[in-house]
Amino acid sequence: MTEKKSKTHPTFVEAMQKLSAMSEEERLSEANRELFELAMAYAPLDIQPKLVAICQKYDEELH
Repeated sequence: MTEKKSKTHPTFVEAMQKLSAMSEEERLSEANRELFELAMAYAPLDIQPKLVAICQKYDEELH
């Protein structure tokens, strides 16, 4: 039996494409936090720890 790659959710792909097109400053803005949280909600499990680390950076930058 061949191992299938887990399918990435289209919502995650779309959110990450939008975030990738932005500068770091834009990604860290409060205006884009909702988009980032949407990406986190649909992220594959192996990617979630990286996104949590980025989320912590958001919190540090904003406070």
